[in-house]
Amino acid sequence: MTASENRLLVEGDEDRRVLPELLERAGINWGPKGAEIVKIHALDGFGNFTPDEIALQLKTSGLRRLGILVDADEDPAARWRSLRSTLSGKFALPDTSSANGLVLSSGTLRFGVWMMPDNLTRGMLETFLLALRPQNQPDLLGHAETSTDTAKSLGATFSASHRDKALIHTWLASQDPPGRQLHQAIQERMLDPAGPFATAFVAWFKDLFEIP
Repeated sequence: MTASENRLLVEGDEDRRVLPELLERAGINWGPKGAEIVKIHALDGFGNFTPDEIALQLKTSGLRRLGILVDADEDPAARWRSLRSTLSGKFALPDTSSANGLVLSSGTLRFGVWMMPDNLTRGMLETFLLALRPQNQPDLLGHAETSTDTAKSLGATFSASHRDKALIHTWLASQDPPGRQLHQAIQERMLDPAGPFATAFVAWFKDLFEIP
């Protein structure tokens, strides 16, 4: 299995940095730089997941498995409809998303879709990562939520749709050491992808890319 056979399309560089660390911690041998088991390609936003871009990706020499990972954002059903429309010329997606993600085969190609955080509810990568925090700090998360919402009421400029992004970084500011980036928080076990919330995502990834 080589990276040329396996490709995962994501929205941005944060996904590209976080996912290898998350999957390594979940027990998947990602491989050294230049010899990764999956090539992650960031498209710089959901708006760039176009029919032409998908067609271009499908022309990748030697491609056997292609995954798409996007944020559900505020309306998972609308995001799924948009994906169905974008992919309609290539793949027949079901009417609704599944909690287990999508994996299907089309000829010699395996294809899959995962919407963060869990395919069904609103949110994004950061929503997923918040669920991986230690469960023995419930009051600390509440404090981070209050701080984030207070900052917004005082004029903080993050958009309402990015609240979870602001929230997780507020929470990370209280860890040791404070202010780690998301991929570093996984490396240093501030976030634990071995927990039950991540099980479905890891299972989807293994299924799509046929990892034992």
